[in-house]
Amino acid sequence: MLKLNYFVPAIALSLALASCGGGESEKMETATIETVDGSDESSEDDYVLPQPISLAKAFQSAGLKYVGGKTNPGTNADKYAVKVDQLLNLGVYSTDLAYCAINSKTQEAREYLVVVQKIGSKVGLESVFSDKELIAKFDKDLGNVEALEDLIYDIQDKSDVYMENNDLKYLGAIQFAGAWIEGLYLGVDNTTTKSDIGKSLVEQMSLLKNIIKGFKSHPAQEDARLKEVIKLYEGILKTYENMASVKKVSKNINVETPELTEEEYQALAKEVKMVRANIVKPGK
Repeated sequence: MLKLNYFVPAIALSLALASCGGGESEKMETATIETVDGSDESSEDDYVLPQPISLAKAFQSAGLKYVGGKTNPGTNADKYAVKVDQLLNLGVYSTDLAYCAINSKTQEAREYLVVVQKIGSKVGLESVFSDKELIAKFDKDLGNVEALEDLIYDIQDKSDVYMENNDLKYLGAIQFAGAWIEGLYLGVDNTTTKSDIGKSLVEQMSLLKNIIKGFKSHPAQEDARLKEVIKLYEGILKTYENMASVKKVSKNINVETPELTEEEYQALAKEVKMVRANIVKPGK
């Protein structure tokens, strides 16, 4: 059995994520996420999502080790023709960038920074990602994991501010959805510490309703690809909520935590891998 944390609906979720490196000082980021109770009475604009690097660091804290060849190849970036897929993979690449950086894979991280700049400019965020000094700043800090993390946080902060100020929050929601699925994929595809990885996997499920709300805040509700993607993410949520372990705990959420069976864990992992494969498949 996998002992997993479950979060009480309608309370704030706090993710305190420590930086890697084992140094004396720790960089802490706290992202407050408001979970919902299924009544869906709140506004579609009422959702909060953390930064993509938080996903990578959450799984790192759970024991996720770097495995080469798992990330989305940067060569795929030019093959995404639909804006929804460009945004989703901007998120995917943001997590890949963070995954490499926090694991001291600086050359790989540098390559992903170039990809993030390229695809970020394609989706209308030129003012954030066209900074020609980013690579120079990155090269200056090669070997300094903490400084690279700070740079990644800074890039995302600027992106968030730009989208907030220009009424483009829905774009950020799609980007985060890509970052989220990549984080989960890298987590479930790692078999070294399945119990801890499983715990982090379920913790991240608390974000899924907010991700779906973010999708549905997009003005192009009838876009065929967007509707397809929403169904994919709703499929993950349905799979999770229909698990016997989760149903059992939901009846007495204040005093119990679910224990996912190995079969349930694998079912959720299969769903995550299927959605991630759909998102990163080039040529859409």
